[in-house]
Amino acid sequence: MQAPSQPSGFTLFETLIAISVGATLFGLVLGIYVLTLRTLSDNQDRSELTGESRSVMERAARDIRETRRIATALPETPDEPGNPPPSELELEDGHAAVLQYIRYYQDGTDLKRQIRQYSFPAEPEVLVPFDAEDDFGNPATVSVVSDAVIGQFVESIGYYGLNPVSVLLTLRKGSITNVSRTSLYGRNR
Repeated sequence: MQAPSQPSGFTLFETLIAISVGATLFGLVLGIYVLTLRTLSDNQDRSELTGESRSVMERAARDIRETRRIATALPETPDEPGNPPPSELELEDGHAAVLQYIRYYQDGTDLKRQIRQYSFPAEPEVLVPFDAEDDFGNPATVSVVSDAVIGQFVESIGYYGLNPVSVLLTLRKGSITNVSRTSLYGRNR
């Protein structure tokens, strides 16, 4: 007489254990993959913000160092009560042969650099300082020569101090924030 044979295959318990181990391993591999992608994305964003910050600061530094005169009234410190650092800066262009001004301003999350000239309507070809007034006390009119985006992802920017002029720039992309600060001494002032 033969002994009853064991049925071939896996029992229900063995199948459940195999499925549990397989699902756990799949979840672990998927979690590592997602974490790697997120880390790569964050590192790319951090690198992009660092490059963007460096580019903006170098451009502003060149203009501030070469300016003859700053048109914007700046507070001495960033935490002066009732006088916060402005997010806009206008200064006389120290590079140009003609009298013109450079204006840095924030437009949404973009930082723009605008070239401006001031004149009176009676004589538009004669350029005057930004604070000039005609014989009747009327201010000069502004004409925009160029307006270009020089930085992106700007959350905030502030200018303070006279010599040195300090620039505080905060950039944000996604969950990554980059804060830069520099102090610049003018050469032509």
